[in-house]
Amino acid sequence: MKLVSLTAVSLLLCFSFLSASPLATKGGAKITKNEAEHIALMNYPGARVTAARLEKGAGGLVWLIEIAPPKSKPTVAVTVDAMSGRIVSDKKADG
Repeated sequence: MKLVSLTAVSLLLCFSFLSASPLATKGGAKITKNEAEHIALMNYPGARVTAARLEKGAGGLVWLIEIAPPKSKPTVAVTVDAMSGRIVSDKKADG
């Protein structure tokens, strides 16, 4: 009986770890934070992400990604649609 209980608990723990994903989406978004960051960086080679957050926009959920391009150019704010992965806008954040 102890063996059966131990096996059941072991299986339960294994399946709970398998279902937990570090790339899980947040708040109903289909695009993960990591995917949104990669999408935003595609047009800015050598840049790095300084901030990323999920917000509700006029058209639904969007990821707001701040990027610091190389060589101290002004930072760029890229908005990525959290459902489709499409870039909604990108603009310079600082003058």
